[in-house]
Amino acid sequence: MRSMRAIPTGRFPLSPEGRTALFLGAVALLTGLAVWLVSSAIVWTEESRLFGILWVAGFGFLFFYVAFLFILSVLRPFLKETALKGSHVKEFPKTAIVYPVRNESHGLFERIEYSFSGNKLPDTDLWILSDSSEEFESFEREIVERLQAIYPGRIFYRRREVPLERKQGNIAEFMGSHPEYVYLYICDADGMIPKGTLLKLLRKAEHPENKNVAIFQAFIRIAHASSWYARFEKIGTNFAQRFNFVSFQTIFGRTISFGHHQLARAGHLSSIKLPKGLLSHDNWDTVLLDQMGYRVVFCADVHAYDEAPSTYLEARARARRWAQGTLQGIPLIFMPRVSLASRFLAFFGAYLYVADVVFFLWLILGLLAHSCLAGELIHFEIDAIWLGACTNSKLKWALLFSIAVVYFHKICLLKSLKDIKDFLYELVVSTILTLNNVFYTPLDISSIPLRKLHWKPMAKNPFAQVDFQNTAKVLWPGTAAGLAGLYFCLFLTPYFIWQATPLLISLILSIPVAYWTARAVPERFKAWI
Repeated sequence: MRSMRAIPTGRFPLSPEGRTALFLGAVALLTGLAVWLVSSAIVWTEESRLFGILWVAGFGFLFFYVAFLFILSVLRPFLKETALKGSHVKEFPKTAIVYPVRNESHGLFERIEYSFSGNKLPDTDLWILSDSSEEFESFEREIVERLQAIYPGRIFYRRREVPLERKQGNIAEFMGSHPEYVYLYICDADGMIPKGTLLKLLRKAEHPENKNVAIFQAFIRIAHASSWYARFEKIGTNFAQRFNFVSFQTIFGRTISFGHHQLARAGHLSSIKLPKGLLSHDNWDTVLLDQMGYRVVFCADVHAYDEAPSTYLEARARARRWAQGTLQGIPLIFMPRVSLASRFLAFFGAYLYVADVVFFLWLILGLLAHSCLAGELIHFEIDAIWLGACTNSKLKWALLFSIAVVYFHKICLLKSLKDIKDFLYELVVSTILTLNNVFYTPLDISSIPLRKLHWKPMAKNPFAQVDFQNTAKVLWPGTAAGLAGLYFCLFLTPYFIWQATPLLISLILSIPVAYWTARAVPERFKAWI
């Protein structure tokens, strides 16, 4: 039977299921109101009905995200998460820190040594679980020998000849052959575990009130952010966890697994039966554990470190992998005997990628419907043209509200001058660069059937640079699309240019901005950003 014990959440007395239903109900209500307002601004005619329905449906799908951000922004100042209780650990349970690696060549020894030096608790071992090619074996064994010389009897190495099912398969095989471990701390090859992190999580795991928690997820900070783009990733990761995951934990009483920097109960994790061929197992772990009556929780008071892509080109490659892996989790939305919160989290992960596709198609539909080529197939109550629509107050304020929420929802997190500087920097970079995802994500998703299912490790060199020619080679389709869109707007539907301006600017400037943000941050600016 599912445990419904709630995590203390300060000012919200309802159960997690009740808080979840109330929150999602408010999001749905606001979305429905916006759809009604926008649809009432359209003059419905027989010839425009199909275009109008499609346009309004696209607006409603996209406004769901706006409503989500708005409700969360209103609630966020009141969401004061109470940290999970911890117990004094008298007898340390047998624990393994596991590093799944594949073809790593930069900084592996330094990261592992840093992690174990501050977390070498009694009865704790560190395992390097290798899925690397044969040519990397000697390099990895050399690292293991150096570590074993420092920590004799505590460092172990295991290499698979055939890397079946990638990282999740590697961990599953390890757990099957080493059932003696009670807990696993899973750390990706680019991860570093600060001193005391493992002990903090073990204390939480050993507390009697947390027995129905299977995974304790740490708050991940970005380390070695040497380039302008890496600094953007660092700021964005911090804001995303503070805004989304702290809120999820407080409202839902649970969160989603990140797949790394987490302490997992080995017995619970080994009982999960994952489908074959998964590129990403994070959502599956979350939902299948929920189905068995266990939770994944976010521990905002426990920090760990990761490295981030140092260039936008690396981030684009990672985005393609994430999109493919996340969309594999769509069946989880319909899984039986799963809490509403976990079902929503599985939906929300896929929604963010699908929303980019819908937004792109929605813009194209709007361009066509308002152009002279289509003969104005969507009619509004027009007084004067404004922002690609009209002065109809319902539509105008719906669009203004959407823009304001998307760009400024993080204001509720600003508590210091550094927060303000970080917010402004992220705002500029995301507007000029990451809006490109609206164009590239549809290409990524449409090409999934043509791509072989694989997961390449991210480049670990934080000082890697890119040349202008290679940047242009990768990003020229977006720039060409931006220029084509600009021509279309100027000559076929000039008033629509204002609605499309943010995306057009992002696409047209993507090559020089991606090239410039790959450069290292000068020393004189590091204290500022």
